[in-house]
Amino acid sequence: MSHVFEVVTYTAKNAETALKLRRDAMEHAKELEGFVRYHALVNVEDQTQFVDLVEWANLEAAQAAAEKVMTLPAFQGMMAEIASVESMKHFSIDKITA
Repeated sequence: MSHVFEVVTYTAKNAETALKLRRDAMEHAKELEGFVRYHALVNVEDQTQFVDLVEWANLEAAQAAAEKVMTLPAFQGMMAEIASVESMKHFSIDKITA
């Protein structure tokens, strides 16, 4: 199976605080097994709306990481700053066009 992309859409309580905490959490995400890449997106019209696009080696690594971040201290600040999660899903690539 090819790499898996985890797409999480959520709203933060405070945009400025969440940006800092997410950047800190991103550094720790690199240490998780199967981590490949992390794109941190912010809605240009509403700075409290975030999307995390995280690339994992496979679905198993993505699912294991999702469980770990709920308990690891390095991620607790960011988790506490989330007001609501709209969506969290995993995707594979169908086709890439350049």
